Amino acid sequence: MMTQINNDCTVVITTFFSGDKLESCITNIPKFFKILIIDNGGERENKIYYEEKFSNLTYYVSDTNLGVPQSYSLANKLVKTKYMFNTQPDVIIKKNCIENLLNKAKSYPNFAILSPTIFHNKNYIQEGDYKILKIYKNKFKETDKPIFNKAYENPPNGDISVDSVTGTAMLIDREKLKLINDWDTNIFNYFEDMDLCLRFRLKGFEIIKIRDSEVDHDAFASHNKNFIKEMDFSRNWHYSWSRFYFLRKHTNIFNAYSFGILLLIKSFFKSIFYIFFKKSKSVTHFAKAYGIFYAILNLKPTYRPKIKL
Repeated sequence: MMTQINNDCTVVITTFFSGDKLESCITNIPKFFKILIIDNGGERENKIYYEEKFSNLTYYVSDTNLGVPQSYSLANKLVKTKYMFNTQPDVIIKKNCIENLLNKAKSYPNFAILSPTIFHNKNYIQEGDYKILKIYKNKFKETDKPIFNKAYENPPNGDISVDSVTGTAMLIDREKLKLINDWDTNIFNYFEDMDLCLRFRLKGFEIIKIRDSEVDHDAFASHNKNFIKEMDFSRNWHYSWSRFYFLRKHTNIFNAYSFGILLLIKSFFKSIFYIFFKKSKSVTHFAKAYGIFYAILNLKPTYRPKIKL
């Protein structure tokens, strides 16, 4: 058992008005790991609180809302350890999770990412644990089937090599991250994990799920509940934008625009239709239409949730 500061791994958590979730996440991280918080909400008072309470923690407050890839890219410049363990405030890290990942790193020298087995409120959902990408002969091609396929209803019995893992929790080899030029900071949120994994895989590196390492994820709960509407709008906006961007980057323009125009038409008319029946659904579809419209016009993902404290 490790008793002093581990110099191999830094835990990185991005936060945006996470409330009590952040502290719950931190308290489950062993004290011998360095922790770096990237705060995108500008909550400067939290820096004093957390750095006084946790001696192994550094709290960085960003002047702007960087989003996920830019936050991790910034963290990659700030940390000095060989590995980064990236996770979220709504994740509970179970006992020996990170330690077991580090131990397995010795067994898999070609890995770029090791990921724990991810449960969602104690339930296992394969699609929320790892993804299947259409990689064939060192190329990525989207077929008529969805990118994500549900393969199992129960966790695998042992470690498995996969195409991609979710960004919920991942141990990254920073030397290999340099070889693919870091995270894609054109993305604000969503599909940054798929993009990262795909570039690693096309480079010949492995992504491995580790069975004896576990976390529990309370999905879409990393933000203060008072901001649910604002965050849902932002989530749908950026999901649509990033989906288009991912397709354009990794498939072809025709495929991306076919998807984008269809989504724009469907979302626009659904937003009008639901005005008369369920306003919340109307807002959701409007957010999708708004985001995909920006993507189709090749505009940057500039939308940010407007949070009032």
